[in-house]
Amino acid sequence: MTKTKKIITGLLIGLPLFIVTEGIRENRQLDVESIIITSNRVNDNPVKIAHISDLQFPRLRVSQTQLLNELEKEQPDVVFLTGDTIDRTESVETTEFFHFLTTLTSRYQTYVINGNHEETNPDYALWRQTIKASDAVYLENDVTNLTIKQTSFNLIGLSNRQTALPINQMHSIDPTIDTLILAHHPELFNHYIVSFNQPLAIFSGHAHGGQWRLPGTNGLLAPDQGFLPKLTSGLYIKNNSHLIVSRGLANSKFPLRLNNYPHLIFTTIKQA
Repeated sequence: MTKTKKIITGLLIGLPLFIVTEGIRENRQLDVESIIITSNRVNDNPVKIAHISDLQFPRLRVSQTQLLNELEKEQPDVVFLTGDTIDRTESVETTEFFHFLTTLTSRYQTYVINGNHEETNPDYALWRQTIKASDAVYLENDVTNLTIKQTSFNLIGLSNRQTALPINQMHSIDPTIDTLILAHHPELFNHYIVSFNQPLAIFSGHAHGGQWRLPGTNGLLAPDQGFLPKLTSGLYIKNNSHLIVSRGLANSKFPLRLNNYPHLIFTTIKQA
């Protein structure tokens, strides 16, 4: 065998092995990101939000203990779960997600929305029933008042792929305070801006970081964004609205992430 053939053979064997090994390793790591946004409607006390997305039990490979330890260290004022809490194949009756949720709600004020995986799970009705019976606040095309450290927000939770509230709910939005939106789909950013008149922040997931994050890209492929997606990780700003995208904590049906550690975000909103 010539030297060139040996090199090619080595690459053909070694590269797939590296990708699989690295993908398995990365699924078990955790990247913690801190984001700061400002508003002239926030008082002197900053508000810290923990943003958790795409847990997709039973696909979660990050240690639950590690997640809870990071939350304990950061001490957020509130926790947002922005959809895909379970995989569409998961049994709602036996999933560990609700045990995890019980731990969260015993420590933090917690808000939950659904995503595409809950809606396509055969036990979706049972998932909704169980969430509503928990100590979390389930938002399903709803607006509620969130007051933390004497700062109030309109908190809106949108169901999977929804971009607006029913008319009667829209009248409940207080225009004198900032609006925060929980919405699973980041690719609908422009629709949220129009529907809610430049909300301060939208918290999303769904994109899984574009799966393989090669240099110079935001990932290779993301659901509903296709190849070379644009909105996959971290902070994006348009018309004074902030889109905050979690890369998610679990692997998707395609199980290998590259340069794309599971992602836990802490967003601090402070006075401008």
